[in-house]
Amino acid sequence: MKKNTQKNLLKFFNIVLMALAWFYLYSQIKNHQSFFSQITDLWNELQKNRATLFIIFVLMLINWILEAKKWQILTKSLAKINLFQSLESVWIGLSLATFLPLGNFLGRAKNLPKKNRFDSAGALVINGGLQFWVTMLGGIFGISQFFELDNYLTFLLFAFWILLYFVGLFFYNEWSLVRTPTTANLIVVGENTDNGRAIKNKIVRQLKFADKIIIWLQKNLYFASQYSQKDILKTTFFALLRYGVFSLQMILIFKAANFSLSTEKIIVGSSLLFAAKSVLPVGGFLVGLSVREATALYFFGTLGEEKVVTITFLLWIINIGLPVLVGSFLLLKNAKRKNE
Repeated sequence: MKKNTQKNLLKFFNIVLMALAWFYLYSQIKNHQSFFSQITDLWNELQKNRATLFIIFVLMLINWILEAKKWQILTKSLAKINLFQSLESVWIGLSLATFLPLGNFLGRAKNLPKKNRFDSAGALVINGGLQFWVTMLGGIFGISQFFELDNYLTFLLFAFWILLYFVGLFFYNEWSLVRTPTTANLIVVGENTDNGRAIKNKIVRQLKFADKIIIWLQKNLYFASQYSQKDILKTTFFALLRYGVFSLQMILIFKAANFSLSTEKIIVGSSLLFAAKSVLPVGGFLVGLSVREATALYFFGTLGEEKVVTITFLLWIINIGLPVLVGSFLLLKNAKRKNE
């Protein structure tokens, strides 16, 4: 009876999660009713060039396959998962992240052995860090062009960012030599006396929870330091490809919509848009879409407000909205599989 109850609760929880994902998408669309006519116009314009529209959807799939490949590489020491399992984990994580602070972490760890799930935090940090480095590399180019920086300053910015990467590449494994002090290493003056032992025991009790967190962080820091340089380079390569896919999508949709903007300016605006989204402290998808729109309005302001926001919103639907729906279905499918 207890086992059936747990299964029913798990099934109910997964259905609620899927419903929340659907409700979130509906609320986002409802809040942008003023753009419906512009979206319709843009869609009709894209229909005139269905080959381009098809390529944009294919690039969306390639983008997430590249992300899944990165996750597969970074978790191979925790579990041997195939590319489809990795893609499934990434999409479930994306779906959960729409309304859970740790949703991305929980979803990606779903196909890993239970004993290794918490250890995947190190892989998630490395994955995000490398994609951030690539995004900001493109951001440096965008900043230099948008603000018309001189060549020498631009060179210094690129040199610093690339040097930072190679310093990390050749010395990141030294992190494993760092030992973070925990309560087990606590030394109290006069601890051999009754009063000293009482003080130490009191401090240890107060820091017990913090001590567990420190040990967990230290364990993941050690795990992150164990990647080979080959794995880091391969992950960086796929991160670069993923950034290229994003940029190509932007170019294609701008061109297909017959916007009179040069390819160079589209790349500059896109790089600034991606960089701003990466560095601004946004709280997940609920405000991420608004941030994307605001930065698009600023950097692509010369194109006109509604057209730019319509393009970024349509790309959000293609790149994020559809995978979120797929992730919610996969989540429900996994729940049913466990109940069988």
